[in-house]
Amino acid sequence: MGQGDVSRRTVLGLTVTGLAVTGVAVGVSGCGTADWYPFDVTPDVSVLRSLIREKERAVVRYESALEHGTGPAELLEQLLEHHVTHLDALLDALPEGVGAHDAAPAGAEGSDTGAETADPQEDPALDAVLDVAGLRALAAAATSARLDQAAAVTDPGLAQLISGIGACEAGHAHLLDRA
Repeated sequence: MGQGDVSRRTVLGLTVTGLAVTGVAVGVSGCGTADWYPFDVTPDVSVLRSLIREKERAVVRYESALEHGTGPAELLEQLLEHHVTHLDALLDALPEGVGAHDAAPAGAEGSDTGAETADPQEDPALDAVLDVAGLRALAAAATSARLDQAAAVTDPGLAQLISGIGACEAGHAHLLDRA
């Protein structure tokens, strides 16, 4: 090779480097748009909807426990009131124009789509009436789930709301344990 000649390795290396830099530039330029999120629902709304479903189910469970007399009525009424208050706060936290439940796909009625039931009264898992121990177990499980849910949202106010609900549910578990 002469003094001004370039080796094939150098040319190949520069070509690969050029392609890599071009790919990085193209990849980075795609991140700057506002509509990059690929889903119709944000993670915050998904967490809110999940919590709303949980609270609706909790309300149904406490109403059922009160109706069947499976625990101290005064305590169960107080805890039911807390769940209703939590539900109201979660519904208020939804962005304007966003529903509390996913819209059911067309033809979903009677089909086996695996979609969540919008009406908690129609959930077959709620047929069993829980006693105080069962309600305590649910409150303890809900408390631990709130940590993950609070960490999953991006809005600090929403994370605080979820954490506050979790703290209240921890109190519920304690009170139910003592009942």
